[in-house]
Amino acid sequence: MADIDRLGVGQFWPGRPAHGGARPELLRSGVIDFSANINPYAPPPGLRRAVLAVDFKPYPDPWAGRLADLIAAAHRLSPEQVLVGNGATELIFILARALLGPGHRALVVGPAFGEYAYASALSGSQVSVYHAPAEAGFYPDLEEVLELVGRLRPRVTWVANPANPAGIYLPRGFFEALLEAGPGILVVDEAYKSFVESAWASEPLLDTGQVLLLRSLTKDYGLAGLRLGYLLGPAGLMRRIAAHQPPWAVNSLAQAAGEFIFTRAYGFMETCRVRIGRRRRELRQALTGLGLWVSDSAANFLLVRTGDGAGCARFLLESYGLLVRDCTSFGLAHYVRVAVLKRAENRRLEAGLAAWVSLRPGPLPPASQDQAALPDGNRDRPW
Repeated sequence: MADIDRLGVGQFWPGRPAHGGARPELLRSGVIDFSANINPYAPPPGLRRAVLAVDFKPYPDPWAGRLADLIAAAHRLSPEQVLVGNGATELIFILARALLGPGHRALVVGPAFGEYAYASALSGSQVSVYHAPAEAGFYPDLEEVLELVGRLRPRVTWVANPANPAGIYLPRGFFEALLEAGPGILVVDEAYKSFVESAWASEPLLDTGQVLLLRSLTKDYGLAGLRLGYLLGPAGLMRRIAAHQPPWAVNSLAQAAGEFIFTRAYGFMETCRVRIGRRRRELRQALTGLGLWVSDSAANFLLVRTGDGAGCARFLLESYGLLVRDCTSFGLAHYVRVAVLKRAENRRLEAGLAAWVSLRPGPLPPASQDQAALPDGNRDRPW
C-alpha cells in the first residue's frame, strides 16, 4: 500500500509554499538565478516592443476573448474550451474553488508544486499526497497510484507532466490507466511541456470529459513579471470553472504579449527547445561526472542530490553568487533544483558544485534515507 500524507489546512500549513526566483536586490547585485525555471533565451524578438506599445488607459477585454480565440485555434479546440488566466497559479486556485469543497478529497501525485495541495486544502477538501520514491528516480509507481485512486476516490487528481522539481515526463499510457481507475477530474499541469523534445499530444484526453490541461506562458516566453497562463477542458466544465474568475483578471499588457506569441512568435520555442535540450544534456553529464545524482529530467531544470540542500544553496550563493532552489520545501532536504541556463552560466554552476563536492566529508547517505526524517515516520509529504 502506498504511503501518503493526509492533510488539512490546520494540520500542515503555517504559511505559503516556497518558490524559486531571486529577489530584485539579488539580481541587481549580479547574482545568477538558477532557482526560477525560465527560458534563458526569452523573450522572443519583438515581444517587448509589442507590450510597450499597449495603451493601458482603457480597461482590458474582461475575458481576454481574442487571445482565447488564438489559443483555441492553436490547439484545434473551440474558444469555449479555453480559459485565460493571470498565470497558471491563478487558474490552480480557481480550479480548486470551482471543483472542491468540504467533504471532497483531492489527490496530488508528487513531489510536486506546493500550490496544488494548498489551493485544494483552502477549498475545505481533504488532501492526500503520493510521493514518488527517490530510489526510483522520482518516477511514480503506477500500481501504487492506481491503488490510491481506487481506495480514496478523489474528486480531483493533480499530476504535473513534466513534474516539478524532478522534471520527470510520463507517457500517455500512465494517464490512460489513471483515467480508467476513476480519478475524478484529472488536472494535468503542462507548464513545462514546451521544453520536452519528444512530447505526446495530450489534447485528445479532453474527449474523455474528465481532463483539464494547464499551460503556462511564463516559463516559455519569459513573462514571469506579467503573469499569463491558460486552461483547456470540456466546454461544460470550463463554464463552471470560469464562473469563479473575476473580470479583467488578465491585464492589457499580458493580453498583448499572448497575442504576439500566438501570431508572431512562430518557431521560437521549437528553436529554444533544441538549444535548451543540448544545454541540459551537457549540464547533466557534467554534474553526474562530479559523482552527483541528477534527475532524468525532460524539462528546463534538473534535480540534484547534494546531501544538504539548504547548505549547498547557501554555499553557492555566498561563495559563487549563484542562486539555486533548496528543495527542503518539497520534502527533499538533500536536494537542490537548478534551471538550465546558457553554457557560460552553466559552467559557473558546474564549478560551484565541484567545489561543494570537494568540501563534503565522505559519501552521501543512501537515497532510501532521503525522507526518513519526515513526521510520523512517513516517507512522504507534498513539498
